[in-house]
Amino acid sequence: MEEYKSYTHTPPHLFRAGAKYFITASTYEKKRILDDAAKEKLFFSLLKSCVNYGWKLEDWVILDNHYHIMANAPEQALNLSKFVAEYHKFTALFIMKHNSAPVTLSKVFNNYWDTCITYPNSYYARLNYLYNNPVKHGYVQNAQDYKWGSFYIRYYRDKEYMEKLLNDFPYDIVKVIDDY
Repeated sequence: MEEYKSYTHTPPHLFRAGAKYFITASTYEKKRILDDAAKEKLFFSLLKSCVNYGWKLEDWVILDNHYHIMANAPEQALNLSKFVAEYHKFTALFIMKHNSAPVTLSKVFNNYWDTCITYPNSYYARLNYLYNNPVKHGYVQNAQDYKWGSFYIRYYRDKEYMEKLLNDFPYDIVKVIDDY
């Protein structure tokens, strides 16, 4: 099943059952409100939403004001917006309750952007982009040193494979909205 939807005020979406999706979202006005507690809440809310909506999380990175994930769509890929809305909602509620700065539910996350991956090289280049995002934004000098991402775990489990992946699929040509 495949469906392409275009909207007036949000990015268009290609819904394809069983496809891999690269998803990016930022906080409202790019505010750095994702401290360690909020990152943890976002991660566990994401895992719970994966269970609730049938998505499978492959890789992820969470920074102070945005995140990137790679996930496999279920047979009902049309539930993408509900899937994202659920983990955004629970993370936003947590931030509203625990943040000293006043925020409202609608002012925690901005819209999300998704890319339905259709080619293997595109998939691996985006994975490398996700893995290297903390380096790109100056959080660390080496991706394996950033603990709020799946690369941290993967690198220490299979260093050789991860280094080969990074070398074989450059990410500098990937076009991702990421001006954070």
